[in-house]
Amino acid sequence: MNSIRYLLAICLIPAMTTLLFSQPEKRTQTLRGRVIDQQTETPLIGASIFLIDSVKANSRGTTSNADGYYKLENIPVGRVSIQVSYLGYKPVKIDRILLKSGKELVLDFELESSVIQMSEIVVESGKEKPLNDMTTVSGRTFSVEETEKFAGSWGDPARMATNFAGVFVAGDQRNDIIIRGNSPTGLLWQLEGIPIPSPNHFDVLGTTGGPISMLNNNLLALSDFFTSAFPAEYGNATSGVFDLKLRNGNDEKHEFLGQLGLGGFELGAEGPISRETRSSYLINLRYSMLGLVQKLLWAEGLPDYKDVSFKLNFPLKSGRISVFGIGGLSSITDIEDDETRPNGNYQVKNVNGSGTGILGLNYLHILNPETAIKTGLAFSIRRPHETVDSLLNDQSYLQTDKNSYRQNNLTLVSSISHKINSKNSVTTGIVVDYFSFSASRMTSDYDSHENIFTIDKPYEISADNLILSQFYVQWKHQFTDEFYLSSGINSSFFNLNNSFAADPRFGLSWQVTNQQTLGLGYGLHSQMQPVSVYFIRSKTGTDSNGRQIYSDLKTNQNLDFTRSHQFAVSHQITVTQNLNFKTEVYYQRLFNVPVKDSKGYFSMINSGAAMSVPEEDSLVNSGYGKNYGIEFTLEKYLSENYYFLVTASLFNSLYQGSDKVWRNTAYNGNYVLNTLGGYEFEIKPNIQLSSNLRVVYAGGRRLIPFDLAKSIEQNDNVYIYDQAYEKQVKPYFRTDIRVGVLFQQPSATHELALDIANVTNHKNIYREKYDEKVKKVKTTYMQGIFPMVLYRLNF
Repeated sequence: MNSIRYLLAICLIPAMTTLLFSQPEKRTQTLRGRVIDQQTETPLIGASIFLIDSVKANSRGTTSNADGYYKLENIPVGRVSIQVSYLGYKPVKIDRILLKSGKELVLDFELESSVIQMSEIVVESGKEKPLNDMTTVSGRTFSVEETEKFAGSWGDPARMATNFAGVFVAGDQRNDIIIRGNSPTGLLWQLEGIPIPSPNHFDVLGTTGGPISMLNNNLLALSDFFTSAFPAEYGNATSGVFDLKLRNGNDEKHEFLGQLGLGGFELGAEGPISRETRSSYLINLRYSMLGLVQKLLWAEGLPDYKDVSFKLNFPLKSGRISVFGIGGLSSITDIEDDETRPNGNYQVKNVNGSGTGILGLNYLHILNPETAIKTGLAFSIRRPHETVDSLLNDQSYLQTDKNSYRQNNLTLVSSISHKINSKNSVTTGIVVDYFSFSASRMTSDYDSHENIFTIDKPYEISADNLILSQFYVQWKHQFTDEFYLSSGINSSFFNLNNSFAADPRFGLSWQVTNQQTLGLGYGLHSQMQPVSVYFIRSKTGTDSNGRQIYSDLKTNQNLDFTRSHQFAVSHQITVTQNLNFKTEVYYQRLFNVPVKDSKGYFSMINSGAAMSVPEEDSLVNSGYGKNYGIEFTLEKYLSENYYFLVTASLFNSLYQGSDKVWRNTAYNGNYVLNTLGGYEFEIKPNIQLSSNLRVVYAGGRRLIPFDLAKSIEQNDNVYIYDQAYEKQVKPYFRTDIRVGVLFQQPSATHELALDIANVTNHKNIYREKYDEKVKKVKTTYMQGIFPMVLYRLNF
């Protein structure tokens, strides 16, 4: 596979050379968008929009029309800063955003009401401050550009988020993320205001990550990320929230995208459906490069995946209708010899994969300038699967294991937002998730010598008509423009066992001076268990072949929600206009965590440590956990051609199983230090080079140690469970680099980039496993050096 990467890089060198040594002229482009009220999305008529860098701008400013739209034409390409203001609202500024010749820049602004109508207000930067105005702590916004320019992110929001304080990746192979010591399964994904399943290829039911994201960052708009004490509208989550937004397609002209890289081939298109009504379409298709190589060369062991993302937008006189969707298929086939089996050598063929589809519809109706109703409906399907064939070399014996899973969700969300006055606003809403689930495992055997074909009794579980209902109300009161309160409550009800939870939320934000801001947040958060856990059948022993026997008894069906008290306090200092320093202290107390009803170390708080959901029966809600720590963030936004982000996290993550012993969780790394930065410079007019670097140093993974003597005796993995997660492997260290070149032609933009992950090829320990052949414990390592090449064309 390495030869494929290097061949691709060599093929792109001529294109890069042509671009670098050509002589382009200076190019211009259009910047336009819409200005609306943040709470109700009512268009703001006559808002002032102007470019701060008047040296570059032929047209220095404009105002929004009767529908809130604005347009600035003939703007020289490159970095631009734009500011928007409107009487009775807080001004907003976006700094140093990139304007490309091959694509119009469409920026929509949501302005927040001001308490003081006729006084000078400090302009708020659009950087970092969450789009959700109920946020007081532990939240920030992120852009598409950050998912690309941050070295090692690969256009993936989850991998990008590991650069933020308190966030760490569970393993290089997947994008499951650990937030403040919590399990990755506690994360909520939300797209266009609707909760969705894990948007990743090679999905495992019950987890929230995967090796490759299905989310196409070319479609993303500014989005929010939360790490604790999040607003009341977010439920069924205990660790964090990704609140993702899709941008609308260009409603005035057709634009196209072509992309080639190790990640795959990608084609995209957008444009108007009707210019008169400003309706638009946006679609991107992707096919994996390695999957194509596998088909052409009949190779094995290469990931094959494909996905499609789209959005249709139809503005109405008093609102809008939008339709969006994401769909993906993935599989990987691996064949290897298994010499550990008795009576000869076996070949083992393992096929893993998944299919995921999400289709959503949103409707916004603006009743009046103070009130708006939003309603959304989404249908999603998840189909993880695994097939293992074991074939004796003389083809006399065949064993096939088939595991298949299914989950269908129909999700309804609806909310009404009302601005009572300039100081008070309230939102109330519902989230109803109707879903079904099934799992099937079957083992079949064929012995040609005896001409016998046997099928073991399959392990099957299923459930229909499951409903998780949520109701929330949240209220914001602005005492002044610098001091506001956010409060609310989220209640959840699960019809399987009539579980109920009511979770209050509270927050304060106070801008003490123009340079200092204090934040305080508290939230009680609840989450149902992964749906498969409720239907696990009790184990009764093993048969003569050593296979597990299950009864029909399901002992987990009465499990309650896992719950978490979360407290956070933040202090932010604006050192200069482009330099911020932030400190945040937090404490989290988890309770109602499922543990075994018999004495032991097990707890669902460690769910996801093995990249899957535990299959333990006889669980009860008597476990506890606690996370506490301090985080530091020093961030310089892009100015004077460079940026940097330095984050440090010191934390402790502990849990208590049914044996009442406090232990480290599987995610208690204790510390994470992350440093990244980048520099941009022009080597010629319209040719820009960029270089980006990221270095991570963090506490190593926690493991359950082996009992080597008993492992040798039993010829199997035997763990010392009394010492669960006491062992910590060597610290994690990784360095990523990204270099790129941007070439602006009159009506097209070319981009070339090279990402090298783990450039030092450092061996980070992933796990340990007993090797039956050599009678030793062997170490498995995370991803080594991994280059990624990308070429993109916008026109």
